[in-house]
Amino acid sequence: MYSCFEAAMIGHCAATLAGHKCGSLFSWRRDGEESVEQAVERLNRALNGRGVRLRILKQCSPGGLVYVYRPEALQARLDDPEIQAFLAQYGYRDWNEAACLERLECHIHCGESFPHEVGIFLDYPLEDVVGFIRHEGKGYCCLGCWKAYGHEEEAQKKFALFQKCSRIYQNCYNKGFDVARLTVSSQNRGALRFSA
Repeated sequence: MYSCFEAAMIGHCAATLAGHKCGSLFSWRRDGEESVEQAVERLNRALNGRGVRLRILKQCSPGGLVYVYRPEALQARLDDPEIQAFLAQYGYRDWNEAACLERLECHIHCGESFPHEVGIFLDYPLEDVVGFIRHEGKGYCCLGCWKAYGHEEEAQKKFALFQKCSRIYQNCYNKGFDVARLTVSSQNRGALRFSA
């Protein structure tokens, strides 16, 4: 069963499904089909065995903000002492992925503005997350999936890779490939490679 939820997920999360990012985020509004809870539950059944989880970070009728992530990759990121030092400034204390996601969810619900530390969970380089906060989103060196403040060439390569990934996944999805088939298993120990 294909759905608008899956189409939205493919459009925003292809790089995570392909194993190039630890996580992606998208918002979805129900359009008469299944609820966001039903869609997340269904896709967790299909994708957990491939090393991908979905979590609703914020629910609002008739949809929600959904985080699609690879727990192992996210945990590896959270184990980095520099990431921990940064997140500690925002009240993070326990470094397992479940506790960190609970804290992020709380910041999304309770904060006056969207929590900028979300960039860590989206696999943005730490220096770019810090640069965005420090410069209030201004003065970046290049713009793509995020605003980059250092290593412009590296950021441009990532932006191009993620765009190519999205194009290929969208094309495959339109040809009838379902999300589970498009999700690279974490047991493969590597991201899906695309030829030029």
